[in-house]
Amino acid sequence: MTAKTPGFDPPLELTLGALNKAQWDQPAARRCGLRALHHWHRYGLSLRAARVQPLQTCIDFRLHDLDTLRWYLTHPFFSGILMLQGSKVVLEHYAHDSGPEVVQSIQSITKTTAHLLAGQLVEAGALDPAQSITHYLPEVRGGYGRASVQDALDMAVVNDYSEDFYDPGASVGKLEETHGWRLPETEPPVDIRTFLRRIGGAASPPPVRQLHYKSANTDVIAWICERVAQRSLRETYLDLVEAFGPEGTVYLSTDRLGTPFVGGGLHMTLRDLGRYGLLLARGGQSGGRSLGSKMFRDATRAQAELGTPSLLGRGFYRNFLETDGTWLGHNGYGGQWLMVFPESEMVIACFSAISDDGGLDWRFIRRLADLGEHLAALVLRG
Repeated sequence: MTAKTPGFDPPLELTLGALNKAQWDQPAARRCGLRALHHWHRYGLSLRAARVQPLQTCIDFRLHDLDTLRWYLTHPFFSGILMLQGSKVVLEHYAHDSGPEVVQSIQSITKTTAHLLAGQLVEAGALDPAQSITHYLPEVRGGYGRASVQDALDMAVVNDYSEDFYDPGASVGKLEETHGWRLPETEPPVDIRTFLRRIGGAASPPPVRQLHYKSANTDVIAWICERVAQRSLRETYLDLVEAFGPEGTVYLSTDRLGTPFVGGGLHMTLRDLGRYGLLLARGGQSGGRSLGSKMFRDATRAQAELGTPSLLGRGFYRNFLETDGTWLGHNGYGGQWLMVFPESEMVIACFSAISDDGGLDWRFIRRLADLGEHLAALVLRG
């Protein structure tokens, strides 16, 4: 049970319920919860760009002949899909209870921003992926003392932190307390970086690298990037929003000290996720400014097999991205999906609301990856 203060009632959406999940994250409430989380989280920032990336609607109706698209549009988890080819909207469709103005949590797609931050520093020679994490961040020796920066980028770190959304006792629940997505069972609340310092069980990765997916890794790398760049993550995220030019307000969950939750804290509209996807496809290059690295983007694809085998059943996880060597992408809790094809500047973005107990059905997400490949193949055929 969530701790109560005498004379006060806790916000119901953030109290713990069945499955040791917050009320917003209960299977029957998750669809609404993913859309309202930017209102309900305890701590956060709102960011607005000074200039908007224009989009032109040029629907390609051939796409509706694809069986995989018909499957998705009629699925109960479906909320919205957008496909861009450059600045042209070639596909846009929403469920009856959604629309272009609806803000939704993009969850772990947020991790791709750490790909951009790290890539810029790697290209500048300021960050060495082969170096140990504790070379840059001795504070996290307990959980990361035997891992390299590259191990974290590829989700190959072995420690005591666990992220199984179907396990009520997984560590990820405690991480959610730090960024205000659920109320702590005991007071006082802990901030993100105190939580990271308390992770233990540092172990050497096995000889054959395996994927051990941990959102904590992303926040460790973001902390390193902030320290190396000597620039606050808040400033960096404001630059990022300015670079991709969202039409609406972008929301960012933080901890009580204002540190952004880089593992999954962004919330935006589907069209603005598409705009962000264009920035990712372009290696963070925007109007003469660089917030990423084309070199790092291309090395991620070329060296994909040096990463860890993906849970998609194909491709690899490398530098906080899923890739098969051609496209780049990332999933998000609840069935969010972003896929980009850099050469053609093609972007596929999906909002979903998986309503099973755990909220992360990989069979469903694999089919979203299939859908993205089918859409891109049809458009590229001309």
